[in-house]
Amino acid sequence: MSVTPTMREQLHASLIKLRDKYRAGVKRSRYKAELEEYNARLGLHADIRDFERARKQTACDVEEYFGFAFYKKSDAERDAYLTRVRRSVLMQKIGDVDEGITVPGNKVLFNMYFQEFLRRAWINPTAATAEEFVAFVRRLGTVIIKPSDLRCGIGIHKLRYKDDKSILALYQQLYGEGYVVEEVLRQHPDLDALNPEVLSTLRVATYTDADDVHILATALRTASTTKDGLCVDNMKAGGLGCPVEMETGRIWAPAFNVRLERFDTHPVTSTHFVGFQLPMWQETLSMVRAAARKAYLLPRCRYLGWDIALTPDGPAIIEANWQQGCDIIEYGDQRGIYHELKRLCQKR
Repeated sequence: MSVTPTMREQLHASLIKLRDKYRAGVKRSRYKAELEEYNARLGLHADIRDFERARKQTACDVEEYFGFAFYKKSDAERDAYLTRVRRSVLMQKIGDVDEGITVPGNKVLFNMYFQEFLRRAWINPTAATAEEFVAFVRRLGTVIIKPSDLRCGIGIHKLRYKDDKSILALYQQLYGEGYVVEEVLRQHPDLDALNPEVLSTLRVATYTDADDVHILATALRTASTTKDGLCVDNMKAGGLGCPVEMETGRIWAPAFNVRLERFDTHPVTSTHFVGFQLPMWQETLSMVRAAARKAYLLPRCRYLGWDIALTPDGPAIIEANWQQGCDIIEYGDQRGIYHELKRLCQKR
C-alpha cells in the first residue's frame, strides 16, 4: 500500500497534535508544582483551574498570580493588572524596545545625561587617568562600584580605600570594562528608622507623552538585613517592597518580599510600616517629573521606573529602569495600572 500525500499530511497533523498535548501536559504539571509550593508557603488553597482561568485572561505566570493576589480577585479585578506579557505588548506598541541602545540601559550614559539630578560625585574609570581615579577614591574614602549595563543590583558592591596601590590595581581591573564608580549617598535621617545601614530607595513609575508626565505608582524598597557589605535594597537581594500612597508619601500596607511573605514591622528596627511618612514628598515628585520630561527627549524612554534616594540635601536619582518590572509597583495589594497605561499609550 502506497502512502499518499494526504495520508502524510494527516500523519504529520496527528504528530503535531500529540506533541502539543504532551507539551501542554508538561507545562500544566510544572504550574501545579509551583502552585503547591506557593500554597504551602503562604497557607493558601489556590486551584490550578482558577490559575488557568486567570492566565487565559491576563497571561500571568504563577508568581504573578500570587503576587497580584488573583486567588481572591474577580475577573474584573484581575483585568486591571499589568503582567509581564501585557507590558511587553504595550512596550512594542510605543517603541520602548532594544534596551541596548537606550540611555537608561547604560549607567555611564545615564549619569552623563541626568547629572543635574544625581547629587553625588562619580567617575568613569575608562575616561579617567590612573592618577584621577586614585585621587577620586582616596578623597571619598568609600565608593560604590557598578557595572554599567547590569540590572537588579547585580555586581554592585562597596569598596573602602586602603592605599593607592590597591586602588591603582582596581583601576587597571575596571579600565575598559564598562563600570561607574560613585560617591556613597547618605539617606535622610527619617529613613534610618527603617534600616540605618543600607540606603532605602523609592520607586516612581512614570509614563511621559508630549503634554504631561503621568505618575502611575510609587513604592519604597528597604533592605531586610544589615549584612556586612550589603549596599542594595533590591528585592532579589532580599529587600522588601512597601506600597506608598502617591498623594501623601505614606506607606499604607505591610511590606512584602520576593517570596510574597508579609511584614508589619521592619526586621532590623521593628519600625511599623503602615503610616510611615517619607520625607520631602512633593519635592521628590517634582524632581521625577523634571527628569521624565528630559527623558522624553530621548528615543525609547516613555515608560520608566525611577529609583530615588532621599538624602538630607534632597532627592537624588539613582537610575531609571527601562521596561520596569511589575512586582514592586503592583504586588502586595497595590492597584493595577494596566488600563491606565494602555490608555496613555494611545498618545505620543
